Amino acid sequence: MVVRRRVDRRDERIPAPLSGRSAPAQERRADDRRGLLSGAPRRDELLAPLVVREPRPRARERVDLLRGVPDTRSPMRLVAAALVAVTALIALEDSGPASLLRHAYLVPVLAAALRFGVVGGGLASAAAMLLSAPVVLPEIERSGLTTEAIEGLVTFAVLGLVGVLSGVLRGRLGRHRRRYEILVTIQRTLADEAPLDLSLARLRAALADRLRVDEIALVACDGERLAVAGGARVADRSLVARVLATGEPVFVSDAGARGRARRAFATPLMSRGRAVGVLAVERTGEISVGERVALEAVGAHVGVALENARLVSCQRRFAAELEERVTAARRELEELDRAKSAFVAIASHELRTPLTALQGFSEILALRRLPPEEVTRLAEVMRREARRLGRIVSDLLDLSRIERGLEPALCRVPLEIEPTIEATVDLFRQGTATHLITTECEPSLPLVAADPDALERVLTNLISNAIKYSPTGSSVRVGARALAGAVAIEVADAGRGIPTEALQRVFEPYYRVPDAAGVAHGTGIGLAVVKALVEAHGGTVRVDSTPTIGTRVTVVLPAPSGPFLDTPRRSRVG
Repeated sequence: MVVRRRVDRRDERIPAPLSGRSAPAQERRADDRRGLLSGAPRRDELLAPLVVREPRPRARERVDLLRGVPDTRSPMRLVAAALVAVTALIALEDSGPASLLRHAYLVPVLAAALRFGVVGGGLASAAAMLLSAPVVLPEIERSGLTTEAIEGLVTFAVLGLVGVLSGVLRGRLGRHRRRYEILVTIQRTLADEAPLDLSLARLRAALADRLRVDEIALVACDGERLAVAGGARVADRSLVARVLATGEPVFVSDAGARGRARRAFATPLMSRGRAVGVLAVERTGEISVGERVALEAVGAHVGVALENARLVSCQRRFAAELEERVTAARRELEELDRAKSAFVAIASHELRTPLTALQGFSEILALRRLPPEEVTRLAEVMRREARRLGRIVSDLLDLSRIERGLEPALCRVPLEIEPTIEATVDLFRQGTATHLITTECEPSLPLVAADPDALERVLTNLISNAIKYSPTGSSVRVGARALAGAVAIEVADAGRGIPTEALQRVFEPYYRVPDAAGVAHGTGIGLAVVKALVEAHGGTVRVDSTPTIGTRVTVVLPAPSGPFLDTPRRSRVG
């Protein structure tokens, strides 16, 4: 129906079935997609009391009927020739209506129905009945309804039923075939790993070849945006926007056209109970209820196919990420295995060095008579090497606990930082004359809650690394300063520094900076133990380094004002 608007407030009381033509439909010109996607009808122009009935689309029905008539001449000629041949044989046999050859009419009738559907089967059966009528009807006029005449009439009925029913079944099978072809097209189109916009464009082109509509558009949700194929955008109050919001199919009896009503139908693409897109079509003429149901089924399959394509894409992306992670983990394990192998060799060397010194000097003291001052010197060397050996063993034990997920055992007491720093630095001053070690501690530093042995090992490892990796004659500075509720300890050297890419890994067990292996010996576990001990105290450790200038390690320990813990703390990490 075409609805004409009358300016009256009573317009709003007209029932909803009298749907009117929207303003975009009236203003529409060449671009038919605008009404489908971007049109926003005005509320006051939807209904009107004055209705002019639109003439039924008889011309379109006739055109559709003519389209159903087979236009392939050769098959129809064969059917006609077969019918004529059967008629000629019946006439030559001259057996009357009871001739068995009358059943041969079923062959061309069935062939026509299977080839051309209901129209072809009906025409062929009608032609067969007309050709056999000169044999059956005269018999009825002469003898009445004899057995032979009744058999002839039954043959008429059978021919009509076979032609029509076979054509109906052929049409139904054709519809099912087209439906499966559409489903296969949807699956094949969306199976390719392509961007959503490209997939929608391909799917729209494929469906346009399958569906008998004038215009088709596809809209799909892609995160926060809408991918559109068949239009520029989706207006807020358009048909597509309404279907996206409600998740219900919408049929518009007049979407606008020149002189004729243009039907529009939009159905949601459903996935997991929600609308993920819209399939919208337009046609000049009717869109039957059966066609709408079929379009809803197509929309449901498109929604499922889109969701499957999304899941497949996510799965492929997840598999690629998982493969990358597995590859990275395998490389890390291989590197860790190499690092452990190198650690065993280095640790053996590091343990053998103090043991060799202890063994050699102890044999000298046992087998020779030496002056008291020489004995004192050798004893001091042995004491220093024994401390070095003890430190290596303690680091190995702590590393073992770290790898098992345990924190180092601590016995925290109130501790002054400056005396601990001075005592540790004095040990290095007595044992080495290659570096100038200075201390810079602020006065009146607060007490920290720390384990004395653990803090001494932290300082020893840091100062030892500073001496190892800085040139002979350079200075090493050890300082402490107060922070808000904490004390910061700094150990700085003037060495070659650490590359930026290696700073994130210096606290990993067994890791050594590649360029440092040829500079000094080491186990590669010192900084890992330092980090574990400092974090067990509730503190933090940070490394700052500038290549060719030096490295500074900063340890921050809390200085609580409350009571200190004085019992060993053994807990599992995490």
